[in-house]
Amino acid sequence: MEGWKHKARTKDADAAIENEGAEAGRGLAEAWQREAGRVVVTALNRTIYRNSNANPSHLLHQSSIIMDCFGSDDDEDSGSITQRDASCGICSFHPHTEASLITHVRNSLALTESSILDPSIDARNVRVQRADRVLHAIDQFCMTRHWMMHIGPEKGDILTGSLREFIDARMSSQPSPETSLVIVELGSYCGYSSILMAKECLVSYGNKLDFKLITMEINPEYVSIAREMIRLSGFDDVITILEISYNGHDTNVVPLLQEEMKPKCNEKQQDFSEESTIDLLFIDHDKDSYKSDLMKLEAAGFLRCGTRVIADNVIFAQIDDYLEYVKRRQEDGVVKTTTVSCHVEYSNDESSFVSAADENLESFVDGIEITDYLIDP
Repeated sequence: MEGWKHKARTKDADAAIENEGAEAGRGLAEAWQREAGRVVVTALNRTIYRNSNANPSHLLHQSSIIMDCFGSDDDEDSGSITQRDASCGICSFHPHTEASLITHVRNSLALTESSILDPSIDARNVRVQRADRVLHAIDQFCMTRHWMMHIGPEKGDILTGSLREFIDARMSSQPSPETSLVIVELGSYCGYSSILMAKECLVSYGNKLDFKLITMEINPEYVSIAREMIRLSGFDDVITILEISYNGHDTNVVPLLQEEMKPKCNEKQQDFSEESTIDLLFIDHDKDSYKSDLMKLEAAGFLRCGTRVIADNVIFAQIDDYLEYVKRRQEDGVVKTTTVSCHVEYSNDESSFVSAADENLESFVDGIEITDYLIDP
C-alpha cells in the first residue's frame, strides 16, 4: 500500500527542517515534488509523491537517526504495552521510519536468538519461528511506535486464507506428489507480505509444494530494506526481489518478469507459454498502476485460466478504475471477482493501540479484491 496524504509529506519536510537543518528539509521537499521519476497516487483527497530515483546507499546506516515518536528503547523489551504517539498514527509518514524498523527487528531477533538456535528444533521449524519473530516485531513496531503500510495481521489473514484456498484447489484438481506454484507480488515495500506468503507455503504444505515467490518494487530504498528483512526472516532462498525501473514513460515490469521466469521455460519453447504463467498475483503497489499493470500482464500471457489475482486497498484508496475493469471482465465471463471487506492495516483489530487522534479520522474501511480467471484473458 502506498501512502495517502500530501500534507503528511509536507509535515515530514517541516520536521526535517527543524530536526536536520533547513538545507536537508528543502532537499526532501524538492525530492517529493520532482517531476522526473515521481509516482503520484490520488485517493479521495489524499496524494503521495514517491521519488523512484532516491539514493538508498545510506538508508540502512541511518537507523541510528530515530525520531522522538519512535521511542528510544529498540533494544529493550519491558513487556509493557505502549500506544503510538498521535504524530505517528494512521497515514503518518516520517523520514527514516523504515530504517528504524530494521533496527527494531534486528534487536527483537537478538533477544530471542537463543531459542531459535535450540538444537532440538528442526531446520524447517527454525525458519518458521524466525519468520514469525520478524513479522511479530514488525507488527509490534507498527502498533506501538509508528503506523506503516504493511498489509498487517487482519488483511494478512485474508491474504494467507486466499492463498491456502487457491493451493488446496490446485492440489485437488491436479493430484501429484509435488505441486509447483509461481507467486508474484507488485509492491514489496519492506518485505512483510512476501515473508508472510512464503511462511504460509512452508507451514501448510512443506515439501508437497515447490513454490517460487517474486516480489517487485520501484523504490530503491524499499528494495534495500525488503532484501534485508527477507534475509533476516531466512527466506532469501525462496523469495526473489526485482527492482522496477521507470524511464519517464513506462515501467519495465513485464520485461523483468520475462527475464526472471525465462529459466522455467523449456529450451525448445520459442515463447512464454504455460511454464511462465503466474499462478497467484498480489497487487499492492502504485494505486494508479493496478489496472494498467494487470492489463500488461494479461497481454504478455502471464495471466491465464486458473490464475488468481489479489489486490489490496481497493476501497480505502478508491481504485475505481481497477474495480470497474475486473467487474467488466466478470460480466464478459473472463473472471470471477469479489471484494472482501476489511480495515486499513493497524487500525482495527489492534484497536487497543489506536491513538485518540486516529479514532477521530472518518473511516478506516478497506477492501481486498480477489479475482479468479475462468478462461485465458
